[in-house]
Amino acid sequence: MTDAVEAPATTPASGAEPAPSQAPAVEQPNTPPAAAPQPAEEGSKPEAPVIPEKYEFSNLPEGYTLDEAALGEWSGVFKELGLTQEQAQKLVEMDAKRYTAANSPEAQRQAAIEARNSHVAQWETAVKQDKELGGAKLAESLSIAQKALTDFGTPELSAMLKESGLGSHPEVVRFFHKVGKELSEGKLHRAATDVPAERSIAERMYPNYPK
Repeated sequence: MTDAVEAPATTPASGAEPAPSQAPAVEQPNTPPAAAPQPAEEGSKPEAPVIPEKYEFSNLPEGYTLDEAALGEWSGVFKELGLTQEQAQKLVEMDAKRYTAANSPEAQRQAAIEARNSHVAQWETAVKQDKELGGAKLAESLSIAQKALTDFGTPELSAMLKESGLGSHPEVVRFFHKVGKELSEGKLHRAATDVPAERSIAERMYPNYPK
């Protein structure tokens, strides 16, 4: 006995495509409608910044001052820019901070060191280019000057010339070079002088007063 084949419950019409299955509808979230922009009230305007008739500044660091001339000049610029008192105060405080940093003891010491080094560099260049001292004679000239400083100077003088940088000054080098040359040529001698007798204060103050 042959197995029977079950026919489908419904048979589509001849030549017709089967109907597509319907997807379940997706529920949309309840989104409230966007609020419509509210019209501005008639006659309302943005609040204008308050520009003072006269700017006044306080709580400035010690040493930083604004005289009347500077204050008048600054005030004119502030008013032209339309700055309020608070805005102008911030600008002045920034300038005061810059001024204080530039004039601090540390900054002044650094500036002095830089000025000293700049001067020494200029003096050394001048010595190297000097017709009498520099060029091919530079090493010999410095040796002669150094010997004169050693013979006639003191350790304190040498230290002062080195720390101040004056030992590199062309005229200082020239002076000790001249002394050293005259010493080497026998033209300069240390003269022995008599030690003057001790005189009283009255004799020193009134040398012409009869004894």
